[in-house]
Amino acid sequence: MKLKWKFTLLFTLILTGTFVLSAVFTSYRSYESSRKTTDELSLQLMASKASEVSGWLSQRIRELHTISRTPTVTAMEETALKEYVTKLSSDMDAYYGNEYGTFGINDFSGLEYITENQTIDVRDRSYFKEMLITDKPYLFSAPVSSKTDGTPITVLCYGISDEDGSKKGFVAASISLKKLTEITGNLSIYEGKTMIMDRRGMMYTMGAESYPKEILLKIRESIPSDSPFPVIQKAIDENHHVFYAEIPSSPGWYLCTLVENEKLYQEASALSLSLSKVFVTMFGAGILGAFFISSQITRRITNLSVAMDHVQEGNFNTRLSVQGNDEIAELSHHFNSMLKDLRRLMNEVVETQKEKRKRELEILQAQINPHFIYNTLDTLQWKALEYGASDLSELILSLSSFFRVSLSKGKEMIPLREEIKHVRSYLDIQKARYEEILTYEIQVEESLDDVFLPKILLQPLVENAIYHGIKPKLAQGKISILAQLEGEDLLLTVQDNGVGMTEELVNQLEEAFEGKRAPVSYGLHNVHQRIRLTYGTPYGLHVESCLQDGTAVTIRLPMEKKEEMYDV
Repeated sequence: MKLKWKFTLLFTLILTGTFVLSAVFTSYRSYESSRKTTDELSLQLMASKASEVSGWLSQRIRELHTISRTPTVTAMEETALKEYVTKLSSDMDAYYGNEYGTFGINDFSGLEYITENQTIDVRDRSYFKEMLITDKPYLFSAPVSSKTDGTPITVLCYGISDEDGSKKGFVAASISLKKLTEITGNLSIYEGKTMIMDRRGMMYTMGAESYPKEILLKIRESIPSDSPFPVIQKAIDENHHVFYAEIPSSPGWYLCTLVENEKLYQEASALSLSLSKVFVTMFGAGILGAFFISSQITRRITNLSVAMDHVQEGNFNTRLSVQGNDEIAELSHHFNSMLKDLRRLMNEVVETQKEKRKRELEILQAQINPHFIYNTLDTLQWKALEYGASDLSELILSLSSFFRVSLSKGKEMIPLREEIKHVRSYLDIQKARYEEILTYEIQVEESLDDVFLPKILLQPLVENAIYHGIKPKLAQGKISILAQLEGEDLLLTVQDNGVGMTEELVNQLEEAFEGKRAPVSYGLHNVHQRIRLTYGTPYGLHVESCLQDGTAVTIRLPMEKKEEMYDV
């Protein structure tokens, strides 16, 4: 009898230890995986919002660039200037978040024309003093109070130059901090609070009074002085994380989002708690089963011990053959039932992670680049003003085609002919904007028109070629798109004759595609990840480039012509 209970106790300890170890390991891995997914998605959302803010600021800079080169402004004739600046403010105040008095034109005497009947003295303003000595084409001021209505603003200044390049004054535009607050206000990451701050700790959005002073100080102290990545995450104390996203086209500005750890990892904690409850239940069932083991130790005990060893090694497909109607048979039955629950739970964890990744990609695919929309609409406006709207109908037609294919009534897979139509519309729009420097060529065999592929693969590659290849070249550029077969694979190549890339940068892109480093180009990276998630290895992107000789990006896809496979 004593021998029976000693063995029962030994078996109980083995069973308990096995399931405790499995519970701790599985719970820990699931929690860490969920945290990692949460962090990655948050960083991508921050990068997307920073790009939107950058696009808005870049649009304002381009507007001032255009204004500073109009004949009325460069002539600096007082009467004409007053009429011009009054008209500017009347037409464009809303873009900058002001009710009136957005624009001012300054000479270097310190006199600023803001309406037909009003001038102000800005000699005491720091931005005026800096414009006197800076070599930069433009600058943003620290937050100040508007001399027009007292509202908090930052002033964007753009220099006015003579034909010989010497500066004679500058255009100033007041950007309301309310407007910047409005732009950042729709970013919600786990109920976090978002603001714009520069490396000096100056605040360019409103609402800082709602932050505890000690938290605000920690946010300022943690602003990156020099970061190798455009988006980073920092723990500023034991209860808070801050996501910092550098805003391009701005003077050291960062998009900062403060998130409570409890909210940030709420889903991961809930998953860990659920796993703990399941394993506690399984642990209790194992203890209960062990105490019913009889003294009749047979071969089935050995089989059970071996099966448990398999589970401890990570093999969850083990199953015991239930024989007899005694305590060992009952324990074997419980063992099989618990393994079934464990497999189900593991599958649920895997499916949860897949679903999160799917939702993340759906969010990125569903986003239509806001700064592209703003640029396109602005192009239509200026075309109408400059050319009497003669090109407006063609631009609207291309834009409509672009949006129609982008949305595709919710379809994920589209024929190649629709993808080519989509990218052609995009190129026509961009060609209207950059008609002096951009041409394109598309070569696709008719036999490939009905090949199906995930939508919006080519447009991000073409956009990358324009902005990083053709525009920096500052000369005539060409983009070529080629579709061809290689064996059973479809190859889509986007090639430009732009400035190209170094071998080091090409290697960094390829490493990022394979997950060996953080993404270098989010547009290319997202296209590659979509293809990998849909088709797996070896499909995806391949980049070839030579500095000053252009870049070629090739998409490799399997041939798909079975229309019934997709909701088309």
